[in-house]
Amino acid sequence: MDLIEKQSTVLVVDDSEAIQTLLKAYLRDGGYNVMGAVDGVEALDVCLRNSVDLILLDIAMPKMDGFSLCERLQSEKRLRAIPVIMLSAREDMASKMRSFELGAVDYITKPVGRGELLARIHTHLAISRLTISLQNANRELLVQQQQLLQGLHAAADLQKHLLPRRVPDCKELRFASYFQPCQEVGGDIYNIQRLDSDHLAIYILDVSGHGFPAAMMTALATQALSGFAAITKKQGMDGRVESVTSPGEVIRELNKEFPMARFNRYMTIVYLLFNTKNSTFRYCCAGHPPVIHMTREGGITALDTGGPPAGMDGHWDEAEGCLNSGDRLFFYTDGFTEYSNEKGELYGTERFFNSMIGSRELPLKEAARSIIGELKQFGDQLDGNDDMTLLVVEKK
Repeated sequence: MDLIEKQSTVLVVDDSEAIQTLLKAYLRDGGYNVMGAVDGVEALDVCLRNSVDLILLDIAMPKMDGFSLCERLQSEKRLRAIPVIMLSAREDMASKMRSFELGAVDYITKPVGRGELLARIHTHLAISRLTISLQNANRELLVQQQQLLQGLHAAADLQKHLLPRRVPDCKELRFASYFQPCQEVGGDIYNIQRLDSDHLAIYILDVSGHGFPAAMMTALATQALSGFAAITKKQGMDGRVESVTSPGEVIRELNKEFPMARFNRYMTIVYLLFNTKNSTFRYCCAGHPPVIHMTREGGITALDTGGPPAGMDGHWDEAEGCLNSGDRLFFYTDGFTEYSNEKGELYGTERFFNSMIGSRELPLKEAARSIIGELKQFGDQLDGNDDMTLLVVEKK
C-alpha cells in the first residue's frame, strides 16, 4: 500500500457502536486515518470541517439516514466527489439501486470481512485519485487550449494584415478577392504590389499543411516577396528600380530561400508580372492550380507553364500573355476544387470553371460573390477542410 493511500482518511458512519469499533479496527490495521459519526447530521458536519477521502455509510440511522446524507453530499460542490460505499444489512435490490442513483460507488452487505472491505476501499480510492488527477489535467489542458486559441486569434489578425489593404494605383485593372482559412490561421496568401511605374506583381501561394506552422512560413514568404525585397526587383545605389525580376527567377530564388530540407514544407505559387503600359504579362506556375484566363466572350485558358513547387528543386519555365478589355484572371487555391459536401463529393474543376463562365456577365465583385455562393450552396454552407483563397483580376 503506497504512502498516499496510507494517509487517506475514511469516515465510518454507523449508529452501531460495535460495528463502528470493528470497522475502525479493520481500517487502522490497513493503514488508514479513521473518523466516525453516528448519523447523517454528524457525518455532514465532519465532512464540512475536515478532509475526507472516502465514506463508509450505513442506511438505517436516526436523524438523517444514509440516503438523505447522499443527497446532501451531492448538493455540496465540495463534497460530491467523495466516494461513498454503502454498508448495510439490507439485501433488497431496491436499496441497492437507490444507493447508486444517489451517487454511491459501491454497495456492501453486512457482515463484511476485513480483506474484502480493504480491497473495495483500495479500489475506490485509486479510482478517486485517478479521477481527480484527470480532472486537474483536463483543467490544465483547457487553460492551455485557451492560451493557444488566444495565440491563434492574434496570429490570424497578423495574417490578415499581410493581405493587401489597398490595391496599388492601377487605372487598367479591377480586383475582387475572397480569403477563408480552414483554421484560425492557414497557409494561403495573395498579394498585389507595384514594383515600378510600369509593373505590378500579382501572386497567390499556398504553403503545404495548415495551422500555425504553415502560417509562419507564409509570413516569411510574403516578406521575401515584398515590393521592397531584392528578390522581386534590382535597385541601384540611388534607390531607383533598375529592373524587375522575371517570374521564373522569382520562383528559383524562393526555392533557394525555402528548401524542403530546412522547413519540411513546400509552397505552390503562381507569380504574374503585369505590364501596365501595354497590358501584357509574364507568369510562372510552380505546382499551383493554374490561373484561369477568361476572355470577355467566356473562352478559358489555363496558365499552367512553370514547374514543381518551390522548395522541391527543379526547372521553372515562364510564359506570357495579354489582357484585353473585359478579360479576367482567376487566381485560386485548391481548397475550392477539393471542397466537399456531406456526401464526400468534391466540388471539382468542372463545377468551378462553369461557375466562372456563368458569372462573366456580372460586375466583378458580384461575380466573385456568385462563385462563392454556388460553392457554399453545393456544400450546404459547410466550412472546407482546406484554406480557400480567390483573387479575380479584370481588365477595364
